[in-house]
Amino acid sequence: MVQGTLKNIKTKTTSKPLAPKKAAKKIIAARKNSAIATAKLKKKHAAAIAVNTEKLLSSRVGHLEVLKGSRREIAKEEAIKAAKGKNDKNKKGKK
Repeated sequence: MVQGTLKNIKTKTTSKPLAPKKAAKKIIAARKNSAIATAKLKKKHAAAIAVNTEKLLSSRVGHLEVLKGSRREIAKEEAIKAAKGKNDKNKKGKK
């Protein structure tokens, strides 16, 4: 048996929608000058090791796949060459 009337329970509403926390950085940056300098050297040498390894492996396989410049620079150069090629064909056709 019910002992009394039911109480009206109000649910809490938040004023701000809760957003999930941002993920923490994977690598914590160094603060000391000496540590910053060593981190820069490590990054530079790691890149050089990767390039040298690629060159070594590709020379053993028989073809070189290491390209100079970044992907964007290479694409830009190819676009310029293609544009020049079109211009040359148009000039030859008009003569």
